[in-house]
Amino acid sequence: MTHRRRYRYVEMSLAPDPAAEPYTVRATCLTCAGQSPEPEPSESITGQHQQAQRWCTNHAARDHPDGRHLRYTARVTLRWLVTPGEDIGHAAP
Repeated sequence: MTHRRRYRYVEMSLAPDPAAEPYTVRATCLTCAGQSPEPEPSESITGQHQQAQRWCTNHAARDHPDGRHLRYTARVTLRWLVTPGEDIGHAAP
């Protein structure tokens, strides 16, 4: 016996998740694993980005015993919520 499934297009919208923690921007030194400070939740994403960049340049300017730390990664965390335009069934937990 063959089971047939029916699919249909449902419009979806994507927006920041109001129930989740706010977005964050952090930098990590690849030499020593040091991290930029935890940003204030009320700070804008641009302000957090600038704070992480300042931390990188200040950290690189320090005279570390093993030499200058010049390589970094940036981690931006945005939490989103997809909302279907109509009922498509229950959401996974």
